[in-house]
Amino acid sequence: MSSMGYVLALLSAACLEATASPYNTFPLWTVTDYHARSGVLPVSLRTPRSDLLWLVVSSRPTEGEAIALAQAYAPTLGPTVVAQSRNGLFAIIAGTLNIDKAKPNLKTLKGLHIIPQDSFLSRGDSLDRIVWMSFQRGDSLDFMMQPAYRQVVQRIQAAMTRLSLYSGPIDGLIGPSTVSSFSTYMANFGVPAGDLLTEYSLAEIERGAGDGFRNDQERNLAQSLGFTEASSYRAATAGGFPSASIFAQAKSLGFSTQREFDAAVSGGFRSRDEYQRAQAAGFTSADDFRAAQQFGIQSKTELVAFRASGFTDPVEFRNASQKGFADKASFDKSEARRLKASKAAANILLSDAQTFLKLNPQTSNLVEIADKAAALNAQVQTNSADALNDSTLRLTNLLMAVPGFAEFSASKDKERSEDIEKQKALISAEIQGNQQALKTWMATHLTSSKLPLVVSEVKALDGMTSSSDLEALTDARDSVRALIASQGLTGELAALKAPTQEEDKAEPQADNNPAFTVTELNKVLLKGALDDVAVLYNAGPAAPSLLKTISGEFSFTKNEAWICLFGVESTPALEKVLHVALEPLGGKTIHINRECGQADINQADVFFIQHKKFVEAKPSFAVAYLEAVEAKTLRPFDKINYPDLKRRMDQDRVLAIQIAADVEKGSKLGYGGILLDSKSTRICGVIDGEPKIHMATIDKLAEFASIPNADPQISNVDTAYQDVRRDKCRILYGSSATLKAVTEALTRDSVNFAYAPIWFEQSDFTAAQAKFELARRGQVQSEQAARVAAEEAKRVTAQRVEEAQKSKAAQEAVLRQKNGAAAAALLNMFSDGLKTAVLDETAKSQTPSGINISALFPDFARWNQQLGQDAWKATDASSSVDDYGTVNWKSRNLEAIIIKTVVKTASAERGEYKDECFVFGAVIDNEFKMVRDPYEARCEKDASSDWAVGHELKSLWVVN
Repeated sequence: MSSMGYVLALLSAACLEATASPYNTFPLWTVTDYHARSGVLPVSLRTPRSDLLWLVVSSRPTEGEAIALAQAYAPTLGPTVVAQSRNGLFAIIAGTLNIDKAKPNLKTLKGLHIIPQDSFLSRGDSLDRIVWMSFQRGDSLDFMMQPAYRQVVQRIQAAMTRLSLYSGPIDGLIGPSTVSSFSTYMANFGVPAGDLLTEYSLAEIERGAGDGFRNDQERNLAQSLGFTEASSYRAATAGGFPSASIFAQAKSLGFSTQREFDAAVSGGFRSRDEYQRAQAAGFTSADDFRAAQQFGIQSKTELVAFRASGFTDPVEFRNASQKGFADKASFDKSEARRLKASKAAANILLSDAQTFLKLNPQTSNLVEIADKAAALNAQVQTNSADALNDSTLRLTNLLMAVPGFAEFSASKDKERSEDIEKQKALISAEIQGNQQALKTWMATHLTSSKLPLVVSEVKALDGMTSSSDLEALTDARDSVRALIASQGLTGELAALKAPTQEEDKAEPQADNNPAFTVTELNKVLLKGALDDVAVLYNAGPAAPSLLKTISGEFSFTKNEAWICLFGVESTPALEKVLHVALEPLGGKTIHINRECGQADINQADVFFIQHKKFVEAKPSFAVAYLEAVEAKTLRPFDKINYPDLKRRMDQDRVLAIQIAADVEKGSKLGYGGILLDSKSTRICGVIDGEPKIHMATIDKLAEFASIPNADPQISNVDTAYQDVRRDKCRILYGSSATLKAVTEALTRDSVNFAYAPIWFEQSDFTAAQAKFELARRGQVQSEQAARVAAEEAKRVTAQRVEEAQKSKAAQEAVLRQKNGAAAAALLNMFSDGLKTAVLDETAKSQTPSGINISALFPDFARWNQQLGQDAWKATDASSSVDDYGTVNWKSRNLEAIIIKTVVKTASAERGEYKDECFVFGAVIDNEFKMVRDPYEARCEKDASSDWAVGHELKSLWVVN
């Protein structure tokens, strides 16, 4: 039974017997006198006064145990008394407490862990007699005045003071502040070992108060990391530091956390101040921070901007930033524009001065003007706009003093201004015409993929026609020209754009073109039927990719071919035949310019020019190409025969037309594709059956439309149609029924499409599907056979394991039949003693063979002793042989046994049953009547196999 159980029993007995005590009562001081005179202890004990209560701190079942415990309390509680209770237990009394403060003092003493938590107050009615005391004559019975107890409290107060938890006097008197400080201590440092203050735990508290550590474990851990006191250790731990050396290093630099220290070290910072200043400015690298300081830059944002700007001088960067420039390129561009304007002004001034002086050679200050002109002419070669402007201003001031120059200069400025205005008008008119044509085109192409770019360009043109900046107008004109050319809108806009009056004057119509003289070289463009197409190649050094090798062969050196078309429609069929024709020459990738211009002569490798379109072209265009032919920069390309290309295109066109007609009539079965006017490179598909069957046809369609790495997007017909309408598909692949439904909808919605000359016949599809299904069934059968084989192998393995287990069981049965008597004899040597030990508390745990179970298995004995104190009682114990065999002990063959014992227990207070399992082992030395090398463990922590291996146990019980 536990200490608390004894206290409860004592209190219960006291309550039942207090009114029926037959014994006389004596005050304690009378008791001590009596004891001193006679040497005999009295038989009864009551408190000496009604205003006092006894402080009972514990109880034990035997007199010896109680006296031993009372003596153990002496260092902390002082003198004590042991008295026997009427229920047979022996109470340990520490003295008296004044009844007015007894309960709060009791609570406080428990809170300080000076007395056990099950201590209680008593009038002494149930205490029969004193059996032992350590009080001396004249000692005070008041517990609160005991010197030992007061010294304990003083030590607690002193320790709490050192820990800054207590600020009261160190007087040994208990109060709320002492208890509060100790409660705080326990919250931070944990409850003292054993839940009761002892000399050891007091010393630990004082030691912890000295260095601040909570316990030895924390102290040892801290010292292993190099810490000698707790404040640094906890500060380091809170900061995430792994050792005292790193913490000291970080602290010396001003850091309080490992994360911040690591960030600073990884960033290359020398101190926390530098790191924080860098952090505040947005820097994570010390190099960047120091570089910024060197440049006089205040933030990471500014440094990034400086480095990204292209400037190398921070002063120049700031000056440019103040002028609104974020990078050197834009600043240099602005400065270049400014320098260009300065040079233009200087050249105009020099030109005007030269013209004026030619007309007026008798000018009086000619030498001075010439000197300044020479300086300005030299200054034009420099790159300083400011210096150039200064020189221009000096010459201007000198010239303006010459009679007649101001008027002459004004007239020249007017002439130049008129020329500029003419240029502006022409450019503005072109911009306006293109803008209006683009707006008209937008109205009829709201679903085109080109629309976003066109809208953006039209918005950019707003207001440009009224601009007075010639350079801005020129840029705007070039921009819209580039858009029209890149998007292939030249032909479409030509019909929409009404020619301006200036255009009528500047560009004569086709029927006004002059007649060109036919030569041997240019007849390739000027002679032949109007529908003929001349194929030329770029023989000049500026050809993008085409090269004629030393052997006279052609090669596209970049594996790309740039094609220029004039009067020839770009279609998938043309792209297909061009791929076939050019790929042997290295032209694996083809780039097509759908509308050749005058400036495209050096931008393409091969030119396709229709005679009719060439004859009707503007003279400036025709002249440029005729001059290139005469200069042999453009030459006939015999490697490509256009009639042959056209014949193959016509075959594909006829086949596509036939497929379209058959699908529309419903006589065409199978799968095919339609080509859409889209920039997308995706193939959308609506298919039946296995997708792999269709991939060969899809790849052909992708090759026909020049789509690399075709990866079809498979969906249903409704989704596919929506993708087509959203311009997400270049090709739609599907069955004849799908294509018919989709093309009817596209025709209804005025969406352009064309059938591809490629078809996957239904018969071929059916055959491919059947072949695939056959292959799949074969694969399924193969997988099924493999699965059956695996299951059979698994069954055979399980059967072998089962047979091995049966064989092992049979071998063990033979062993146990043969050795059962010997093993049982050894088992009996221990089993009775084990059972007696747990069932009979009064009996000695010794077997009939003389084996002392408690001495042999001390851990088991301690568990058995603790069992009753924890309110459990053993009800049965059964033991069995776990292993039996022989070991070699110093060249002698001895028996050894491993026993498993199950102890059944019950707790009436808890209303529970519980089994406790133990394993015991021993080597039996019959020759010397000794049990050697005992082993014991709980079953859940059993390591008897290691014990057996260590003793080289040769099992006669278990087959391994």
